[in-house]
Amino acid sequence: MAIALKLRNEDALQRYIHELFRPGSPSYHHFLSAKESIATYAPTQQQAQAVVDYLTGHGFTHVRIAPNRLVISADGTVGAARNAFRTEIAHYTRDGHSGIANTTDIQIPASLSGEVDHVLGLQTLNRMHTFSVTRSAYQRSASGNPAYAPQEYATVYHAGDTPTGTGTTVGLIGWGNMSNPVSDLSSMEQSQGLAAVPTSIESTSTDSSNDDSEQLEWAMDSQAIVGISGGVRNLIFYTTGLNYVQDPTTGNWSSQGANNSELLRAINLAVSDNTAKVINMSWGLAECRGSAGFADSAFQLGVAQGQTFVAATGDNGAYPCSNSNGSAPENGHYSDIDTRSVNYPASSPYVVAVGGTTLNTSSSDVYISESTWPYSGGGISSSESTPSWQPSSYPYRELPDLAFDADPDTGILLYLTQSSSSGIQQTQFGGNSYGGTSLSAPLFVGAWARLETANRNGMGFAAPAIYSYSSTFPFHDVTTGNNGYYSAGTGWDNATGWGSFDIQAVNDFITRTPGFVSATNPSSR
Repeated sequence: MAIALKLRNEDALQRYIHELFRPGSPSYHHFLSAKESIATYAPTQQQAQAVVDYLTGHGFTHVRIAPNRLVISADGTVGAARNAFRTEIAHYTRDGHSGIANTTDIQIPASLSGEVDHVLGLQTLNRMHTFSVTRSAYQRSASGNPAYAPQEYATVYHAGDTPTGTGTTVGLIGWGNMSNPVSDLSSMEQSQGLAAVPTSIESTSTDSSNDDSEQLEWAMDSQAIVGISGGVRNLIFYTTGLNYVQDPTTGNWSSQGANNSELLRAINLAVSDNTAKVINMSWGLAECRGSAGFADSAFQLGVAQGQTFVAATGDNGAYPCSNSNGSAPENGHYSDIDTRSVNYPASSPYVVAVGGTTLNTSSSDVYISESTWPYSGGGISSSESTPSWQPSSYPYRELPDLAFDADPDTGILLYLTQSSSSGIQQTQFGGNSYGGTSLSAPLFVGAWARLETANRNGMGFAAPAIYSYSSTFPFHDVTTGNNGYYSAGTGWDNATGWGSFDIQAVNDFITRTPGFVSATNPSSR
């Protein structure tokens, strides 16, 4: 389990973040170091220790405090959780998955109410889903568009003479075994004549190496990032442990993917590490499943440090509650057409939310247009407030912010290692094409890494600048199609946000726009 602690001086932190991105402010783009953010806004050691003492006093073991003191992790029995949080916990089966969940609201001692923000891990039914979709690369749709090798996206979105991303460290957050995706990235680079990108794996758990069921996802993330960026300084695979559930009848334990307690630890590792400037998250869970907000404090610290977290909006259009497995609905039909929602963490005000398009190019990969991919996630949050940088007539966060290629019929070709547990039968480059907003998000991450490198890693959280300069920013405005409820139109919309962009045109725009990047913050982290 994990306990997220409340930020210290959170109101002051929100004001500081606002000033970070207000042109003309003395604090404009003066990002904090990890040491500075901990000293000013993280919980104190005394506050963290009070929670540790409470957990150990109620039978929890292996209690650990994160370096920035924002997350406390612990191991414990169901009985210990019942006693510590005065709740009942029962076994359930839902959507074909068995797990446990608390049946009554948890209770926090009054003495800790000022410290504890979220208690995570008492239920194992709601687990995060990746957002990838597979199609045969050689059974093309009526559009006739090809699938793209990773590096072709640099041509499609016109990187031009924008520098590669080799001055910027990038991260991706996932779970399970990352050894095959790292190896596959190397094989892709060799097969396509690309320079090798340095990689590293940072794990929050010792059990993350036992599951490779999502290796397709992490392979797509890494190969898309490297392809469109032309290479990055270092690609960090932040991985976490798995959600194990014991069958009450047989007593057997089985992996059920990752839940929010495990992923919070990985997110916070990227924040406390403060090495990656742009971090990809190609997964999420519908807000109707009670998923929202658990990592917002960590994201806020990341924004203050100049990091950009990016999340895929999902592959169920405006109806992510309709299909619990996080994949596109069969035959274009939604099972619960009346329940509109959005996925978290894409709905966080401190994350860039990336939706999906269908891409149309010439035979030489020259960009022609994009339309809304029908399954692209987008809508209005029911719990996350509208951020200060997003004009809205609603009190809640709207998404997506941007949209890039997601249609598997115009998707990416990957190098994948055959794996029986993941269902992958491919052992070479090509064979199938892949899409989903799990492609859109890393495409933006790689594109933004190029722009960060070109501008000395001085831009920080991407969303405020994109919205502030939206009237003149060189977007590819997507004006056709819909996601099952919201239609694309001129300007921003809930189907594709502002659309995608021409990388070279954006870099030229930044160069000729005084104040877009602060000249006094030449960070090279």
